[in-house]
Amino acid sequence: MNFIVINASPKIKNSITLQHIRLFEKNHPEHQFEFVHIAGKISLYEKKEQSMDALMEKMRMAHAVIWCFPVYYLLVPSQLKRFVELVFDRYPASYFKGCYATCFTTSIHFFDHTAHNYMQAVCEDLGFSFIDSYSAHMDDFFEPENLEKMDRFFTWFTQMVSQQGPVHRKFPCINPLTPRYAPKAPPPEPAALNAPASEKILLLTDEQEPDTNLKNMTDMFIRLSGRAVQKVNIHGIGLKNGCLGCCTCGYDNTCVQKDGFVRFYNTCVRTAGTIMIAGTIKDHYLSAQWKKFFDRSFFNGHAPILQGKRIGFIISGPLSQVQNLQEILDAMVANWHMKPVGTVTDEHETPDLLTGQIRGLANRLALCEKHDPGFGRGFYEVAGGKIFRDFVFATSAVFRADHIFYKKMGIYRSFPQRRLSKRLKNGIFAFFMSLKPARKKIHKQFIPAMVAPYKKVLEKRYPDELKM
Repeated sequence: MNFIVINASPKIKNSITLQHIRLFEKNHPEHQFEFVHIAGKISLYEKKEQSMDALMEKMRMAHAVIWCFPVYYLLVPSQLKRFVELVFDRYPASYFKGCYATCFTTSIHFFDHTAHNYMQAVCEDLGFSFIDSYSAHMDDFFEPENLEKMDRFFTWFTQMVSQQGPVHRKFPCINPLTPRYAPKAPPPEPAALNAPASEKILLLTDEQEPDTNLKNMTDMFIRLSGRAVQKVNIHGIGLKNGCLGCCTCGYDNTCVQKDGFVRFYNTCVRTAGTIMIAGTIKDHYLSAQWKKFFDRSFFNGHAPILQGKRIGFIISGPLSQVQNLQEILDAMVANWHMKPVGTVTDEHETPDLLTGQIRGLANRLALCEKHDPGFGRGFYEVAGGKIFRDFVFATSAVFRADHIFYKKMGIYRSFPQRRLSKRLKNGIFAFFMSLKPARKKIHKQFIPAMVAPYKKVLEKRYPDELKM
């Protein structure tokens, strides 16, 4: 069988992910593999449509396409995101009907599932029959049992392709049509909302013509906010290239690319108290420009340097139909340790309804500034924090800046083995639980004993009310 491998790693031939596919090539000489390294050719495909046409034809003629990439910022690298946009812009939705595809990724298993969901949804929209993908940890390559597991997956994949059977579609088609937003002038706002913001509000947007909805939405938000808002278009901040994946920044947060992005981020983004992100949905995500912005912000490493700041989203497009994107946005907020203000989309029947939603977003921001609410730490923040903690601890020589930050913030103290008193209490409790008579008595009092410390706190804080 003939496979086209679309290698989307910025490291090109030095990609860790690519080495896994090379392993398949060596283990299965009965198959032919053709590798296409697209990360360094995006500008070529943008300028020369004939080069893109030739690649598309190769992909159509292959028995299957293997998308090969590392997970960057909960998704694919920005270079692949741009490639996907070019495919949607130039080729019909049914172009790959009858073709088969899968994807193979490497990561530390932090939101690799959203990257896989994205590629599956994209492939299904393009007509591919998508066969379940494989997510490998970066260290799996050195463990024989995991190598065997990967090889079993590839053998299964080839047999699925050879059978040419039907494949269940996981993600529904998206209706991209949204009503045009041409708002009337808003009425005067209450004086309470016209007070100047105590902290800087930064509105980042990727709006371009003919993005009239997004431009009108951001302009309306500024008018209704009743405070000074700095609006910056990320197409004009000197952001030239995507992340190279070199990890050089891990030592001291210094990016090897000198295009002005780091200076903009440090002087503009990090100094804001509230950050509003405005973007238009393209395929199943925001634009490739936004993906480039997020990928390049990795010069900050795994440190939540925006923690405590507020964030909101103004989205043009059918966000309610793209559950995977909603999850990605929620996960970004949680793992940046930021405080969500809210989200507005242009999925409303009339301009007046949308204006009301934008007014509500501005009002929520004003209330958040006044009361500074917190929302607890959910699964995304807790689970992501533990994955990053373990990874940074194990790679502290490379990610030195993260290591210093984690030590300073006391993040390593959350390791369970470092909680000596809790381990001692648990050991004593385990001893008594091993004794059948004691265990039987403990189980009878288990629920009351669990809730007792909480009742004790309430009794201490509100003794009179609880006695009544």
